[in-house]
Parts: sequence; structure tokens; C-alpha cells
Amino acid sequence: MIKNIGIVGTGDIATQFVTQIDTKKYNIHSVFNRTSRSLINFTQIHDLTNGYTDYMEFLDDDALECVYIATPNQTHFKYAKEAIEKGKHVLCEKVLVLTASEAKELYRLAKEKNLVILEAVTLFYMPLYEEVKRLMRDGVLGQISGANITFGSCKEYDINNRFFSLEKGGGALFDIGPYGLSAAVYLLGTDLDLVATSAVMAKSGVDEKSVTILQNPQGQQASIQLSFRGKMPKQIVLTGDEGYLIINDFPRAEVGVVTFNDGSTKVIEKGHAKDVFTYEMDMLNHLSKRPETSEVPDVRDVSLRVLELMDDMRESWGYKLFK
Repeated sequence: MIKNIGIVGTGDIATQFVTQIDTKKYNIHSVFNRTSRSLINFTQIHDLTNGYTDYMEFLDDDALECVYIATPNQTHFKYAKEAIEKGKHVLCEKVLVLTASEAKELYRLAKEKNLVILEAVTLFYMPLYEEVKRLMRDGVLGQISGANITFGSCKEYDINNRFFSLEKGGGALFDIGPYGLSAAVYLLGTDLDLVATSAVMAKSGVDEKSVTILQNPQGQQASIQLSFRGKMPKQIVLTGDEGYLIINDFPRAEVGVVTFNDGSTKVIEKGHAKDVFTYEMDMLNHLSKRPETSEVPDVRDVSLRVLELMDDMRESWGYKLFK
């Protein structure tokens, strides 16, 4: 079992990981941060002993089995590739990388070395979504028509903030887009294609809001609305000819409600949001044993398809990555 985890980064999400993961199952073995002051502060607060400001030295530790990457988007590819080359499994915060070609390179390299790399899109791992897939297979909603997905917040424009920084891989697409697009692809399949997309761009060159329509060969459609310029519910509405399912606060949702055509309802409840990082590591261990995963989508396939769709969306918008 893969137990010893090294944290890359010392920000808010790294703090959540360290404080919420089940330490009876997993061990926070070490931490890397380029800034010694942040590293010392983080290790002291969380009572950790193995701290590094040199990434190669951090990776050279033979006891380290898995690297959790919790740094800004533009750093993910470099840190993940170097970790895989050193024989470490990788759990990387969203967005995994900035292009589908980078993802393909990492997946190829990981496969060659019998390693697993996963994107930490929380909805992939919350048990509620496995239950939703089961309900879909069982026809509880009837013939699935499509999904409507919204995710938005109102952020003050600041070119120095990573949310609006082209250099740091900013924009709503790379920040909250992985949630919206991953929900669509996870539920409706990797054969979803881009039908139409429109974005409003910030002065810094990143997207601040967008509306996108996807469709698969079965005629199922998904609409995804993302925004940094207006608050919207974090909501999935999955529709079928027998009823619809609403999931609120969807990245880490524990509850969904089905409303049937006759007005009756059914509550679906499964999982605990506080355990999401443990669920992520559980999945990494599950996939490292090379099991058959026919009933649950292989989230690596979902991540790759989402990045391919993002490539298409950015091309349509004229969003040029920082070089």
C-alpha cells in the first residue's frame, strides 16, 4: 500500500490536505517549498520533520512513495514530470496541467514506470458520484437527456492575483473549469465534443467568464457556465425523461435530490466531504493495483478529455498561454 506522502507547496489547499487526511491510513512524510520561511512555518504548525527547499533532494528520499502537488497551475507539469522520473506516484491539484499534450506525456511516462498520476478534482472521488452513476445505469432517471452545470464567484480584478495572471495559468477555465467540465464528462462520457463556447476575457488575457455547450453522439447535451464576475450556485442538474437530479455544492457534495415527473422525491446521500483527500489516496492505491474499473469511469481518461476540450475552448477564445 502507498502510504508515505510528500507535500509540494504550503498554501491553503496543502493545509487542508495535511489536516484532513486520515493519518491512521496515510503518513505525511515530507514537505517541499522553495521559500524557507514558509516551509519552516508549515512544518512547525503541523509538527512535520522532513522539510526541503531543494526539490531534487526532496524526491531523492527512498521512503517517499507519492507526491501531492499543491502549487500554482503553471508549475504542475514540471513538478509532476520530475516526480514520476524519480519513481514517485503523483496526486496533483487541478488543473492537472495546462494542455492535453502535457497530460499525455505524463500519462505515458507514468505507464512506462508502472506509476499512477491522478488529478485531484474532488468530485471524482466523492462516493456520491459513484452512486449517481449506478442510478444512471439502473435507469432511475430514465433516458438521460443532459446536464446543466454552473459554478461562479465574484472576484475583484487584480492582475497580481493568480486568478487573473496569464503567467500563472489563471482564468476561470483553469481554476473552476475543471470542476464544471469534469462533472459533464464524468457523467455523460468522454465522447462529449465541443459544440459552441463563448468567453469574456479579462484585460490580462485570461477568461473571466464563459458559457459552453457540449454534446455526445447519443444526443446528450451539457451546458457549463463559469464565472469570476458573478456568484452562481455550484450546481449540477442532471435531466432524464423520468425526472431530474440536483446536486448542490457539487465538488464535495454528499447529497443529491431526485425529483420524479409525478412530483415525488428521493434523497441520495453518500460519503463525507471531510474525507475527500483520503478518498483520493484510496483511488490512487486502487488504480496502482491495476484493477478492472468497468463500473466507474477511469478518472485519468476523464481528466485527459477535459484538457482536450479546454484546448478547443481556448483556441476558440483566442486565449494564448504565457510562454
